[in-house]
Amino acid sequence: MRVCCGLTAHLELARRPDLYGTPVIVGRWDEHVVAASEETSAFGVLHGMALRQAEHLCPQATFVLPDEEAVVRIRELIAAALYDLAPVVEVRDEGIAWLDLSGVTNPGQSIRAARHRLLRAIGREPRLGLAPGPFSARLAAARARPGRLLRVADAREFLAALPSRELPLDAEQRERLDLLGLRTLGAVASVGPRELESQLGRDGRHAVLLARGLEPDQLDAWRPPLFTSAHRQFGEPVEDREALLFVARALCGDLADELGLRGAGAKHVRVRLIFDSTESEKRESIVRHPLSSATELFGLIGSWIKEWQPRAPIAELWIDLPVLEAAGRRQLRLWAGGDGSSEEVTAALERLQERFGDVIWQPLPA
Repeated sequence: MRVCCGLTAHLELARRPDLYGTPVIVGRWDEHVVAASEETSAFGVLHGMALRQAEHLCPQATFVLPDEEAVVRIRELIAAALYDLAPVVEVRDEGIAWLDLSGVTNPGQSIRAARHRLLRAIGREPRLGLAPGPFSARLAAARARPGRLLRVADAREFLAALPSRELPLDAEQRERLDLLGLRTLGAVASVGPRELESQLGRDGRHAVLLARGLEPDQLDAWRPPLFTSAHRQFGEPVEDREALLFVARALCGDLADELGLRGAGAKHVRVRLIFDSTESEKRESIVRHPLSSATELFGLIGSWIKEWQPRAPIAELWIDLPVLEAAGRRQLRLWAGGDGSSEEVTAALERLQERFGDVIWQPLPA
């Protein structure tokens, strides 16, 4: 079974939680609409239309410039937050997340945890759909109330009454379906795959399989990235060591938060000082045990900065973590600290069994 979490109309909208509940349109001037909040649909605003047209239809909307880098970061953080809840997780820019709960011993617990983590990540209740495959789960989530789960046992029965425009087809193909009288997914399902393939090409065959609830698509599993960094560019070059330490501590806090979401620890740490002349100096080290907390990171980086003698004022400070070691969020805290309660050990064992099967039976104290 797959669970789909409907987050927002697009992750671009998750960048501005202060605008939730108001009409928001994302796009660049003289270009098309990248994303639009639900509140704009009543005015006829659609994804992909010219921004000038959207402004004419909904002049009271707040217009926001897209930020692709911020969206990538939000997508990565959401995927990392869900990573230890299911063997396969996929998050898309369109504001959709899937978890494949196949083989998970307690799917209800994973669903509840996903809801709470997403609420913290995007600042609003997600819509949840549980169905046999990604397509039916997405449509179920779209019809669920915020914070609620819509369960689908029979995908074909659930899909039958839904409009055929839900299929992943372009505008010309959808118009073709309408001319053929195939206005519902049930009608599409009644057509032979080869018959619709002759009308729409390979997309036609794919559409029939989706309408029948056969779910031919697989999830694109997210994997934790093996590198991250943080940096600060100073308005005026810095010479004061205390100011540099203050900024370094803040950057270590940001990196620790990210490592916590990713369930990772840093095996390699590098600090770079970029001077006003664009020349640079660096210090780096491979550590024996992965560093994951702000205290651990700043303990190493702060000691470097205290003994450093830069030859010029500093324009930028970079902290790079080139090698990350993936681990479960609580597993990392448990093993890196060299200590843990029996409850933590049991919880870690359960997550290993959920992900890899009953390959581990009992932890032995050493």
